[in-house]
Amino acid sequence: MKEMNRTLELIQERSSIRRYKDTPLSEEEINTLKRVALATPTGQNLQELRYAFVTDQKIIKAVDERCFYHNPEMLERMKKRDADSIFYGAPLVVFVSAKDTSWADADAGIAVANLALAAQSMGLGSVILGLPRGAFKPDDPENCCALLGMEEGERFRLSIAIGHPDTTKEPHEQDPSHIRDFLV
Repeated sequence: MKEMNRTLELIQERSSIRRYKDTPLSEEEINTLKRVALATPTGQNLQELRYAFVTDQKIIKAVDERCFYHNPEMLERMKKRDADSIFYGAPLVVFVSAKDTSWADADAGIAVANLALAAQSMGLGSVILGLPRGAFKPDDPENCCALLGMEEGERFRLSIAIGHPDTTKEPHEQDPSHIRDFLV
């Protein structure tokens, strides 16, 4: 049997990290992740995704607070995880947004998957988060859209927290019953 290549190993090894060291990412690490984001393919090559790379903890805290405003139960769940932030103290959060297109959500998923695997390959940890959606509700006049420079009609899609792991976690158990085969 052929040996597994490094990309396949990274996919099998990756897990969501929910505690980070208080160590900033280097400029080189952030620039590498930016290149990864920009290399993400998009449906019909629309290139509609926008990326907000945020290391400013005041902005991250503002997004946290708006999320907890709309979902106070989440704060209680976070406390049970010994966390006070949905971003778990990560020094970098990448917010992915786009105007509404047929492909925006799928493209955002591809982008954060690429970022997660790139982070893993760099010895960093990550957690992909949809929960920040509450901070960007279009009907909330105090939403965080302007805070991240989002344009009219642009909507939050996904985010990913990235940093130096301060914990380890085994990858989730794989359940083969989730696969439906129609192979000939």
